[in-house]
Amino acid sequence: MTMVAASENVSRQENTRPVSQRQLADRVNRLNFLEELILVQFSHLKYGQMVTVTAAPLPCDGTALEAGWRSELPENCSQYVISGIILPGTPRAFAFAVEDARITADGLVCQLPKKGQALPKRQYSRMRPLAGIKATLFQHGICFQGVLTDFSAHALCVEVGFDTPNSRYWIMPDQVVHLSLQSDKGVIYSGEMMVIRSENGADTLLFVLAPVNTNTPRFPTKKYRGHRACLLPEPSLAFRHPLTGRYLELNVADLSGLGVCVEEAPERSMLIAGMILPEMCIKLGAGFEIPCRGQVVYRNESDDGAGGARCGLTLLDIEIQDHLLLLSLLQRARNRHSYLNPSVDIESLWEFFFETGFIYPSKYLLLAKRKAGFQETFRKTYLEQTPIARHFTFQVEGQIEAHLSAIRLYEQTWFQQHHAARRSGKHAIGFEVIQQLAEYFYNACFLSRDKIGYVAGVYRPENRFPRKYYRAIVSQLKNKKAASLDAFAYFKTIPEIEDQWAWAKVPPDWHVARTTRGDLDELAGFYEQISGGCMIDALDLQPKMIGRTVLEKEYRNLGMIRRRHLYSIKRGRELMAVVELHQSDTGLSLSRMDRVIFCFVLGEDLPPGLLTTLVRGFADKLGLDHPPMMVYPRDYADRHELEVDKTYEMMILNVYHGEEYMQFLDDFIAAHSSVR
Repeated sequence: MTMVAASENVSRQENTRPVSQRQLADRVNRLNFLEELILVQFSHLKYGQMVTVTAAPLPCDGTALEAGWRSELPENCSQYVISGIILPGTPRAFAFAVEDARITADGLVCQLPKKGQALPKRQYSRMRPLAGIKATLFQHGICFQGVLTDFSAHALCVEVGFDTPNSRYWIMPDQVVHLSLQSDKGVIYSGEMMVIRSENGADTLLFVLAPVNTNTPRFPTKKYRGHRACLLPEPSLAFRHPLTGRYLELNVADLSGLGVCVEEAPERSMLIAGMILPEMCIKLGAGFEIPCRGQVVYRNESDDGAGGARCGLTLLDIEIQDHLLLLSLLQRARNRHSYLNPSVDIESLWEFFFETGFIYPSKYLLLAKRKAGFQETFRKTYLEQTPIARHFTFQVEGQIEAHLSAIRLYEQTWFQQHHAARRSGKHAIGFEVIQQLAEYFYNACFLSRDKIGYVAGVYRPENRFPRKYYRAIVSQLKNKKAASLDAFAYFKTIPEIEDQWAWAKVPPDWHVARTTRGDLDELAGFYEQISGGCMIDALDLQPKMIGRTVLEKEYRNLGMIRRRHLYSIKRGRELMAVVELHQSDTGLSLSRMDRVIFCFVLGEDLPPGLLTTLVRGFADKLGLDHPPMMVYPRDYADRHELEVDKTYEMMILNVYHGEEYMQFLDDFIAAHSSVR
């Protein structure tokens, strides 16, 4: 039995419309089928207060209603009369007055009238949850356990028990409480609530609660808003509601790489800001569905007074390949010439690289010996979706006009490479693929199960565009932990040094060993002093990365080899250099960045002949075939007057600062594109 405040009698409700006996009977049978309850209103003969009792309807023959009580009747039932019966439902509840009813301890039987009333639409319908939705209320260290009894988009009704009589007073209704809802699939809601109303029962407390916030961001609030697409035909968001278990499908108003916006009708509003949807699916067309997990992050009521709402849901989890499909679709929607990880005609791709001058003669001489390996690797990574490579193309009438790719060379770092574009006076198409890559990583870093922490690029300073672009990033962000630039001396292969043969035998005070955590601590201190950038973290040179094989296993699963080895060169106990070598058969990089040897020199007086002798020994031991070598810092080579083949600069972007970068990129492209 539920006591309610005195209200209008069913027969005196305003803004109603008539319904037939057949409609009443159909509603009764619908409630029976769904195992839902009806509300029987009792009115006191003398004082007029009302009591509402719930009952379960039995199948209806079209003329009579029979129902069994599900809550207690008033103790002095003889002092009450039935003033009306309400049949809940959407979009309107039905009600009718009862003239002659037979009431027993088990239930009631009455005739359905020829006409009833459809009550005014509730602004927000109350829904009955699944059995077993556990509710936990917290306030100032006190915890109450209970269940969710009903809810709407704007309020939830929770019934909790208490252990001792005095504990019923421990919840202060004028202060915020914290509510957590949990099903067999885990926590599905957690948030702050205001107490709208409370009722005392014999052993329970009933609270009607309203969310404090209708905006519950899952990620830091951003000034930069990623691209949102309004697609035609409209996609839909299908999900099983975690509180009711009912299957729902709502039209998607707009779609981004991080979430969706849907619209709800007021009488069917069921989305609460902060609620988690463990099972939802973005349906883009017949047979094209993207399963994912999401959370409602905002609910904005419409301004037209109709009571509808726009609800935003952020993606919490999605399979990598499904996210690629979604981002690819969004990029195509923005520009029909943009392609993310397409299946590319390999012959056309090689033709593009040669025609654009990306593969110049001296580079090809280095590649020619292993061209079969490169062809096979490119065929695998461009025709199969792999977790270690992403490629972006701008294609017009089937011809590749611009290309950019990224490969995962470290556990959380992707290297941009192979940026090339055909010359075009009409449009700066090289910018298109840069923007594609930027948007991909901006979205993927929040959702990818492969941790994306950094995006890096290596270039020669004499190349005008990359120099201007990469240096502008570092200059604009003005934070070396957000974006940093470091110069390396590059050698096509391990150099021959005049006095290197003098080091055929390593002097007794010099020795080499596997790099230790302590060595990497020293290297980090050295780098912080001379640069202070992102390189130590990006190249997995933190002490905690010693012995990790996450990336090695990823490559092995693809039938490829990428195995890292770190050696330390010491004079006595003094660390003079750390050498990083890679066993690799991938052929993923035409610039051979996947097999380069990095030499990080801490000791200025490390003889270059000894360095190259030891590095050559490491390379021979690992079976490396004429690998390139890069020495850091660059001025070590200058100080020892080494003949450097090239200077490379490595720009590393911390994707945590992706919002600042995206704002920079928009401004940079606008300033340098002839047509946008």
